[in-house]
Amino acid sequence: MKHITILIHFAVIIALLVVSSCAKPTTNPTGCTKQIVNITGSIDVPTTWDSCHIYHVGSLQVNVNSTLTIEAGTIVKFDAQAGMLVATGTLAVNGNAAHPVIFTSAKDDTYGGDVNGDGSATSPQKGDWHWISFGTSSNNSITYCKILYAGSGTADLERALNMGDGASNTFTHSVIAHTAGGLNQSYAALDMSYCPHSCVATSDTFFDNGHPVIIGIASDFDNSSVFHNPANTAQTNLANGIFVATVFVSQASATWGATEVAYVLGGWNSNSWAMTHTMVLTLGNNVVVKFHTHTPTPGFSLLIPDGSGQLQNYNGTGVAFTAYEDDSMKGDTNGDGPSVGATGSWDGIYTSGPTYFAWGNIYFAAH
Repeated sequence: MKHITILIHFAVIIALLVVSSCAKPTTNPTGCTKQIVNITGSIDVPTTWDSCHIYHVGSLQVNVNSTLTIEAGTIVKFDAQAGMLVATGTLAVNGNAAHPVIFTSAKDDTYGGDVNGDGSATSPQKGDWHWISFGTSSNNSITYCKILYAGSGTADLERALNMGDGASNTFTHSVIAHTAGGLNQSYAALDMSYCPHSCVATSDTFFDNGHPVIIGIASDFDNSSVFHNPANTAQTNLANGIFVATVFVSQASATWGATEVAYVLGGWNSNSWAMTHTMVLTLGNNVVVKFHTHTPTPGFSLLIPDGSGQLQNYNGTGVAFTAYEDDSMKGDTNGDGPSVGATGSWDGIYTSGPTYFAWGNIYFAAH
């Protein structure tokens, strides 16, 4: 009897350990057999998705109307056109460096195995699913995650993550890759174009996308993110730059510090940018700003109404202002292969008068 009692106690302990592995997936995200959960409706009560499950989102948009917490090591897979909209709720993605949260295509067997049950008949492609959108909600956070194969499969809707127009949304230490998108700049894999100044994206990685990032004119964007595949530095993005939407967000002070790629003013939504009297844009050393070409000429222009003081460090080390087509600075930003700028391809930088600046670091401007 004594031996039987010991065996029973041992079995109970083992059972408790198995349950515990699913109860605390953040501490041991791979310690249990993953089960598939099919998501068929909205999130209307506080909910936690854990790493003991693979969450399969079918052909629908999951509306997050409450708090959805996604723990480290969790895998979420999406069918065609499926996505996630944080409507009236909040999304908290809490990955870590060892166990990131994965958002990917249902055809992606690399993570979580063959969820769609077709063996090797299909493989993931760009645009297999829609996106994650914060909508108008605030205080959403994503840290240590991978968003793969999103973008709806069209050149115009290439967004993998739309950070919306709510306050204090963050996206950090994460990867966006393989997003559908072409040369037509409508959006970008990470869309911050509507974000207020309190939104933050730092220490992220972008590769194999159409346009990797679009920010608002009020957005800070520092030098902590990379725009290539760390495992293959030759794999970048089709149009490798940080694109700036100049009409959506109220203008405020901002700091731009990225040096791997250029910032791009102009594009599909405007042909000029007039800074307000209260705005100050600070550029880091070695920052390059490129200006889009428009037809008919003159091309894109930048108005600084109160003079050069509104553009801090305009003459800093390595700072330059050049044409969108100029691949000699920060590489191929417009995705057309090797190209050079042509004089007059953009208008210039000027102050009230108008008086155009003739700084030595302005290239290919008409004035």
